[in-house]
Amino acid sequence: MSPPGLSGDVSLIRVGSSAVGSGAAYACPLQRSVKARPALKAAAKPKVEEPPMALGHVMDVLDRVESGESVEAAVTSVRGAVFWHEGLTSYVTSAVQAYLSATDSSQDLVPVRQWWVVQHRDDVVRELWAWGRRYSSPDGSRRELRFLRFGWADPQRRNAAEVAVAAYVAAYGRPAQWPDPWERHFAVGGQPQVSNVVVAEVSLADGVRSVLFDGTAAEASGLYAQTGQLPVAKSVDGTSRRAGGDCLKCRLLAVCPEVPRAPGLLGLPAYPKAKLRSVSVSDLRYHDCCPAQYHLQAMRLPKSNEYSAEARLGLAVHDYLERLHRRHSGPCVAADMPVDASWLGATWALDEQDAMIGAKMLAHHPQVCPIQAGVTDVCVEKTFTFYDTAAQALVIAKADLVHRDGSSWVWRETKTTQRPARGHSVLNVYPQIALATAVLSRGLLGGSVDGSRVEVEVLRPTGADLILVDPSDPTQVAEAHALLGKLTRPWREDSTFPARPGGRCHTCPVRMWCPSSVAAAPPLLEETPCGDNQPPGT
Repeated sequence: MSPPGLSGDVSLIRVGSSAVGSGAAYACPLQRSVKARPALKAAAKPKVEEPPMALGHVMDVLDRVESGESVEAAVTSVRGAVFWHEGLTSYVTSAVQAYLSATDSSQDLVPVRQWWVVQHRDDVVRELWAWGRRYSSPDGSRRELRFLRFGWADPQRRNAAEVAVAAYVAAYGRPAQWPDPWERHFAVGGQPQVSNVVVAEVSLADGVRSVLFDGTAAEASGLYAQTGQLPVAKSVDGTSRRAGGDCLKCRLLAVCPEVPRAPGLLGLPAYPKAKLRSVSVSDLRYHDCCPAQYHLQAMRLPKSNEYSAEARLGLAVHDYLERLHRRHSGPCVAADMPVDASWLGATWALDEQDAMIGAKMLAHHPQVCPIQAGVTDVCVEKTFTFYDTAAQALVIAKADLVHRDGSSWVWRETKTTQRPARGHSVLNVYPQIALATAVLSRGLLGGSVDGSRVEVEVLRPTGADLILVDPSDPTQVAEAHALLGKLTRPWREDSTFPARPGGRCHTCPVRMWCPSSVAAAPPLLEETPCGDNQPPGT
């Protein structure tokens, strides 16, 4: 039976290796289940605009290069008349060259253009496939499936279930052309006789090939039975909902109760002809700083030196408080807080002096801890999604912590700084506070607007401030909407995402892909990377 809001054929179930990948733990279970049934149709679904699929373009260029074209000619052919950002061209060219250098010793294997699909037919058609590059020996007895990784080599990050699915597909998958349309089943060929299977990963930032599995077909089958089969089964049976990044492409978007409609949330007039985009406050800040940086990050191109030391310290403090608040057995007390530098692990790449500064910040948190007697429905690092039908934007917001105070919701954000307070409006300093104010002013979380509030906890080595914003105050709500509209309008109307080269280029995490980057530019005073900028003294 199909979920409400969908109709069509449920007799085709198709699962790709990515459905059980590392992101599966954070995905929406119902969306994954619907995705596995490609023949289900939505009664209504908005037209969606997504960032270009960079790895898909890398695959297309490699197909042409392996057929004899030069890299430059292949990139030009794939670009065609479609708009490509110059940064995407830079990345695709570099990625293809890195791939070729990592695999130039595989001369005994030949490219396979058809996909490999394990297909079982009974009352339903069940298909298992894997996205990656495919190669085999001339006689077909050996196969290699290669995952592509955007960034640098890190084979431990590839989920074991995903490797198991890929190995099984490489061992037993039958050749098939890509189905067109997608809701049709794969038209598979004959059963191959494969004796040996390799699953590898090629990292495209540094050109490293890492072997994830190398064994016989029987060993691949055993690995799948042990590691892959249960996650695959779970991926097609999910019924719970989890709002977030999956919502943009979900066929249930128009009817999902987890995505409330909020026309005008971002303070914009209607854009009836625009395609739906997803956006977060971080996206808006990146775009405000440099549209090209926003666009290249939206495509998930590899980043380097993404956060300054000050920003990493803030993330470390957030992480420490998150772990404390998830227990929510009571308010944080002084004994919960670190007293020396040992609290800060190597993950954050900070020195002992930074660790002591963070410890001093954390020491002041118990004075303003949000988890007090009487609070209920505590949610830590909760992701909310709202559908602004005027701006045609799917707004994704992650709250540090929300809870109920009686019948009203309280939204808490925690900020860290080593600068003294200067009296700036928190709505202008922290756009996520403006968004939280707009959300609560409409009662989008439920409950009463009267009594709801946004709390901004500012931790310094010298003390803590707690600043309140009232979502029932028309003046503060108007200020929030004005700030959101100022940030959102240029983003909503942008289709080319030009670079804005200047002094901030040297801290841009995607500058390596941007031909316009002024890499040698001197740093700006008190600068941090775009998206983490704060006015001096805030």
